[in-house]
Amino acid sequence: MRTLNKNIWALFYLILIIATVLLCTAVYNKHNEILNETKGDQLYLSNVFYNHLDSLFTQQEVIQNLIASKYVKLSNFDSHILDVALEQNIYSAGIWIFSKQGDLLVTSSNLSEHPITNLLSHSNTTSWFTETLNSSQMVLGRPYFLASLQRWILPLRKKIVDNKGNTIAVISTGLDLAVLQSEWREKNPHNIEATLSNGNYRILRNNLSVNQFEQFYNNSAPQNNLIKKHYLSQPSQTLFQQNASKKTPQKQLYTLAYNKNYRFWVYASIPYQQVTARLYSHSFFYTIFYLLLISSGFMLFRWIVKVENSKIDELTYKTEHDALTGLPNRTILKRHFKTLQTPNETPFALLYIDLDNFKHINDTFGHSYGDTILIEASKRITKSLALHSGMVARYSSDEFVVFLETANREVISNYAKHLLKSISLPYLIGQNAFRISSSIGIARFPEDASHIETLLSYADNSMTVAKKKRNQYLFFSKQVHHQLMRNIEIEQALHHAIENDEISLVYQPQIDRNDKLFGVEALVRWHSAKLGVIPPDQFIPIAEDTGLMPKLGLYIMHKAMLEINNLQRQNNLNFKLAINVSVRQFIQIDFIEKLMDACKSFTSGQLDITIEITESLFIESIDSLLPLFYKMKGNHISLSLDDFGTGYSSLSLLRKIPIDELKIDKSFVDNIAFDKHDRAMVNSIISMGKNLGMQVLAEGVESKQQADILSQAGCDIYQGYYFSQPLTLTDLISFAKQH
Repeated sequence: MRTLNKNIWALFYLILIIATVLLCTAVYNKHNEILNETKGDQLYLSNVFYNHLDSLFTQQEVIQNLIASKYVKLSNFDSHILDVALEQNIYSAGIWIFSKQGDLLVTSSNLSEHPITNLLSHSNTTSWFTETLNSSQMVLGRPYFLASLQRWILPLRKKIVDNKGNTIAVISTGLDLAVLQSEWREKNPHNIEATLSNGNYRILRNNLSVNQFEQFYNNSAPQNNLIKKHYLSQPSQTLFQQNASKKTPQKQLYTLAYNKNYRFWVYASIPYQQVTARLYSHSFFYTIFYLLLISSGFMLFRWIVKVENSKIDELTYKTEHDALTGLPNRTILKRHFKTLQTPNETPFALLYIDLDNFKHINDTFGHSYGDTILIEASKRITKSLALHSGMVARYSSDEFVVFLETANREVISNYAKHLLKSISLPYLIGQNAFRISSSIGIARFPEDASHIETLLSYADNSMTVAKKKRNQYLFFSKQVHHQLMRNIEIEQALHHAIENDEISLVYQPQIDRNDKLFGVEALVRWHSAKLGVIPPDQFIPIAEDTGLMPKLGLYIMHKAMLEINNLQRQNNLNFKLAINVSVRQFIQIDFIEKLMDACKSFTSGQLDITIEITESLFIESIDSLLPLFYKMKGNHISLSLDDFGTGYSSLSLLRKIPIDELKIDKSFVDNIAFDKHDRAMVNSIISMGKNLGMQVLAEGVESKQQADILSQAGCDIYQGYYFSQPLTLTDLISFAKQH
């Protein structure tokens, strides 16, 4: 323990030494930072001041050159020209033209005279007037008070020469110092002024009021030859120098610049006290921090705890957030749900979002493409909440959950529509553009459920139903829930339907143009011991979705072949047997082998088999399917294209595929008696089938009128309730003998 205390004190003294060094270093660095910042500010301000004056004087010289040009050219020059120039110049208080002897010749009309009768002879002007006569550039003069206008004036003079180069006059512009001063009236810790090199008179200074003009502009500024001498050796340098006053030895920061064109100095200064004052302010906080650090030895342990806490926070964040998208993951849902329940139960909607066909993109293009789409989709979902209160989380691979804090059904609906539209916009990845839709299930708290697990289940169920139509949203309802429960019951019962011998077949006759039995289509029926009679349109889609269809389809194929083969053999009958094959069953690798084995095992070799396929099969690669089609043809098995006109087929496909029979979908036949468009469509299908050498079968024929129209159009085979409903084997025997 004692050794531990020594180590702790040793560590404390080490921290004390380090803290002291750091404090001194921080103060020193802060001093340099403030000093350099102040120097930089002063140099910048000096340059702005310098450039402003240089630009202003250049502008005034251009105006004087224009007036001089007019003066030389016009023999009847009058004050009107000066008045025009005066109106265009906001800085000018008056314009005069003097002879080279210094006498006034012309003045702007706002002035009747000049306070000095002769500029060449007056002590306040002679030096600068003489300089003007000897210079080709504009010359700045000593400021003076113009009594007639009650203004302080800065004179700008330039000689006027004729075409031969002889000086004939001098133009003088008086700048209003009050106007110039107004642009530099804002208080600034830096003092900046411009002085003439000739006489060291100030021509402009910041931080001045009008009452101070006489004090500053009527007297020469004190010389600072040391600074000017240093400047001439090192121009444009910021100088730091001790003030010359012995009583108050105060340091100053000086900046000096000289304008050679117009011969004036720009001189900026600031007391070094301004630097130390800012340093004291910062040092105060450094010192407080230092004292707190030293007096609080436990801060080290607090830091350790803080580090440990940050590590825990980081691990917690990683645990509760998705590494790919950065969104909260499913582990945070319960906590967020509790947050919405405290202190008041906030009603909200839970949206369960699933990306449609996302697995297809992953399988086809790779997971890098899928990850990019997931990241972009997560951004779009997050952005969709910009105008709403809520939270989004990634629930699983391509599933997201959104908490939308509202109970308004219309608001929820509008949000879901917007979200569907946003997600379905193109995703640009490299040179590829992907479109992916989504399906959304919605459950509301507390209306639908009061527990998060139940809400998730209900929203998931609703999403499953919405997914059947794709790019849809669906609110949870008891009807949806009951339907899903029913589907689950059907799925579970379907697993045992074959073993329990609950699957049976009926056969619907197909009649030719001579009212003879051409063939029958095998139709499946299911009478469940537990659920009763289940219609095919209920259990077939479930079998497709759950992967049971290949097994069920093979059972139907075996049973139909066996029953019809025995019926024909026992009753000396001959007609075709049509069997529907689903896409999932057909694309199985060993489908053809199973079909051939069934033909050998369950028929006597005399049974004519027709396999009915749907146009949805053509989504698959045609090139991979064609060998299967031709192998079937080689084994005398006919191909019928079921539900023609409702799917993906085209004329080019029909030319490539060895189809024997076109089966017109019932939806076209229903209205041919009174809808000319449907009638025209049926005529076209029949004509096309004939031209391609195919038989044409119309299903869903339910009236004599429909049968007559189809017969007139040239239809070959008919199937429907007008001729016969689906029959059991016993009834089929009687029907076959009658036809």
